[in-house]
Amino acid sequence: MRAKRSARERILDAAEEVVLARGASHMTLDAVAAHAGVSKGGLIYHFASLQELLQGMLARFMARAETHRRRVFERLPAQPGRAFKAHLQAWLTLGEAERRSAAALLASCTRDPELIEKVRRRRREVWAEILADWTAPERAVLLALVVEGMWLSELLGVSVLAPSLRRRLRAELLRLTDEWCAAHTAPCTGGGRRCGGRAPVRRR
Repeated sequence: MRAKRSARERILDAAEEVVLARGASHMTLDAVAAHAGVSKGGLIYHFASLQELLQGMLARFMARAETHRRRVFERLPAQPGRAFKAHLQAWLTLGEAERRSAAALLASCTRDPELIEKVRRRRREVWAEILADWTAPERAVLLALVVEGMWLSELLGVSVLAPSLRRRLRAELLRLTDEWCAAHTAPCTGGGRRCGGRAPVRRR
């Protein structure tokens, strides 16, 4: 039997649903509370302001995405480029819940510029990690931007790729990742985090 979702999770779900159904401009504390089936006071207990609610949405998405990335990392063999491969494969396999969260956040970023800065800081950290053992980082950046561009076009509903072409493109990207990681990353030494050992650590 599925465990009952906490009030906090229901509120975050409701905020995403309001944004996706009605637009970010309609995401008010009253609207979210009504959609979540809680009182406004109950919502404010968890999120004292709209800014806190937006930050809660971002924190949940980033935590889910990072958990997924760590799981992918742990399934990969210890070899050069492991962190980079995990990053790309995680982007290619994000679940529906994460996609919905990302779509809602994308629509809401204009409400709080601090959200954009938090995402930018986290991306700097992740990119520093996944590029650390590349001797030709421009190749890694090229692959990463292609994958992120595919993901974003699908998120916005403007992708024109047929499913069969997308599958072939994904296979080719993974093939190039293996080939370029082998050719353009430093060899593993000392069992470091990128080649083995621990999965990427979530930063707060």
